[in-house]
Amino acid sequence: MSNSKRLSNQLNRLASGIPSSLSTAGYQHIMHTKIPHWSIWLSSVVVTATIIVGWWSVAGSDSTLPPNASAVNSHEVKIVELRGVWSGYQVEPDWDVAAQKLSAANFNAVFPYVCSPGIAYYHSQVLPVSQFAQQHNYLAEAVTAAHKHNIAVHARILTLEMLFAAEHTKSAFAAAGRLMINSQGKTAPWLCPTDPRNRQLLGRIVSELVTNYDIDGLQFDYLRYPGQDYCLCQRCRRQFAADTGARISQWAQDVLPGGSYAPQFNRWRQQQLTALLSDIVARVRAARPDVAISAAVFPRWAEHSTRFGQDAARWVQLGLLDFVAPMNYTEDRLDFATWLLTQRKAIGGRVPLVVGMGPFSDACQFTGPEQLVEQIQIARSFGAGGFIIFKYTDQFAQEYLPCLAEEATAIGASP
Repeated sequence: MSNSKRLSNQLNRLASGIPSSLSTAGYQHIMHTKIPHWSIWLSSVVVTATIIVGWWSVAGSDSTLPPNASAVNSHEVKIVELRGVWSGYQVEPDWDVAAQKLSAANFNAVFPYVCSPGIAYYHSQVLPVSQFAQQHNYLAEAVTAAHKHNIAVHARILTLEMLFAAEHTKSAFAAAGRLMINSQGKTAPWLCPTDPRNRQLLGRIVSELVTNYDIDGLQFDYLRYPGQDYCLCQRCRRQFAADTGARISQWAQDVLPGGSYAPQFNRWRQQQLTALLSDIVARVRAARPDVAISAAVFPRWAEHSTRFGQDAARWVQLGLLDFVAPMNYTEDRLDFATWLLTQRKAIGGRVPLVVGMGPFSDACQFTGPEQLVEQIQIARSFGAGGFIIFKYTDQFAQEYLPCLAEEATAIGASP
């Protein structure tokens, strides 16, 4: 089953309850709907030119696709537009109300945070269970409510950072030598990707999730290094030397920026994360080949592959992802359009580009929902396969969803 076909089948199944189809006429309605306060329109000539280049790129590389369709295999006509939200492990007032509101606004996917390598917000047999999840199986509640309202559930995993884990859990991992170490000898609460014990743990986590829960997708977040000088633990040093034949005389000067082995070390770090993702994907595919696999990644791929070892373009090229979700968190129109253009080129039509937008992220200062409507329009002009918004909050439900339902998501997402 192809990457795009897997995502298309999953969303088509859930879209059966959405009343309106996204016909060509309907799409034109969305693209030309009047936005309140036209002062937010693309006033910058540079931004407009960038978007025109994006249109030209889409038309030239995927001329058989309708403007809103994701890149798909030639035998597939179109794919449902993914309209999703990131969320915490629980939402207010509860999952049923949230799913009902999302469905009414023609959204079709939710990406709840379910675990990090040190704590779970579901009834796990692999990880320590949060005290908040002792009485509530938040993932089970999310799946039941979301499917009731034709919403797909993509469980989001913080892959390497042990965020929210208890201090004694992190201390135990550190004592066992399973965490990353930087050039100053500082241990960070991040799993070292070269440790086979960590790879085994992540494999058990994903197997548990896809086996015990009727989730529609898995999304890997924090699949990266915390910085350019990680990881320099003794195991990574030995393995880098063994894999490359490098003769390092000065750790860490020789492998950090400016060092003679810096480019080689950076490529090696990227390879470790790619190999880890490949192992995890193989486990998921063996257990549940229908589950859509994605990654939430940083937006500036060339720069961030060097800084954080996150080679999203390579993951796409290798077919490890069913779609990719760059977190294009900015209120700057030029940055947003430029990132989309470079991401689109890097993907090359292999998988859908599902754009992350961050009106409630720390990186953004949105003044209102009109900015989000504008970004959705820009993403569609680049042929994006959908969008995911950070994140579901009471403010988002009260202020943003009604505006989106009148504008950008007024027409249903099913083909």
